This record gives sequence, structure tokens and C-alpha cells, in this order.
Amino acid sequence: MSVLYLLLTLAFAAALLALLVRPSTRAGVVWGLAALLPIMAAMTAALSVQARAARTLADYPPRPITLTISDGIFKRELELDFMDAACVERAVRLRTEAILTTPGGPLRLGARSQVEGTLPPQNVVEALALRGQLVCPNIEAVQDKK
Repeated sequence: MSVLYLLLTLAFAAALLALLVRPSTRAGVVWGLAALLPIMAAMTAALSVQARAARTLADYPPRPITLTISDGIFKRELELDFMDAACVERAVRLRTEAILTTPGGPLRLGARSQVEGTLPPQNVVEALALRGQLVCPNIEAVQDKK
């Protein structure tokens, strides 16, 4: 699909260039093609990124992940489903202060958190976020009190 949009974008660019060379071209036609060109380029880029994210997710099958998480006070071994593990990876990588709700009680994630085990790769988590599939119902961000 992104190849089709790329071809259409190139065709619009070529048509715009051809019309700009001719002195008798109507201004409305040139303006319309010039207005469509950035939209077509943006659609091409967006579809390309979506396709790349889909390929990344297809290569990494979701499975439960066992982690040991220490928040500086408590240390727990958890078996998280794939989505929760992806949310933990993102929170740890971005150093987000958050609370992970677990069956054994809440566990704080933040700058002092240490995670032992294999988290989902960063590119997989980013692909989930790009496709709008990263849902984190068990992680709640902590608001700083100022």
C-alpha cells in the first residue's frame, strides 16, 4: 500500500513540475497539486512506518515473560503477560515513575527499579505504540507533587 502512495506522490510531483514549466497553467490547478503533495508525502511515510511495525510484530510472537523486579524496598518474581512486560519495558527505559499492579500488591517502577529477566525488545514495544496496540491497564503513572 505504501508503494502505491509513493508512486502517487511521485506522479503528483511530476505533474506539478510539468505544470510549473508551462506558463499558461491555471493557478488553481498548481495550488491544488502543491497542496496535495505534502499530504501525499505524509501518507506515504505513515503507511511505510505502519508496515514496518507490522513486520516487526510478526517476527516477535507474544508470550508470557518471567521477571524479577526490585523497587529498592521489595523484590518480586512475576510472570507478566506480553503486554504488561512491554509496558514495564517502556516505563523502565523512559525512567517513568509508575505503579505496577500485581497479584502480590502494587510495585513501584522508577529510577531505582531494577529488572532481571528478558524484557521485550525496544523495537517491538515501539512498534506496538506506533500501531496503537500498547495498552497498559496495570501501570499507572505517578504524579509529582510540587
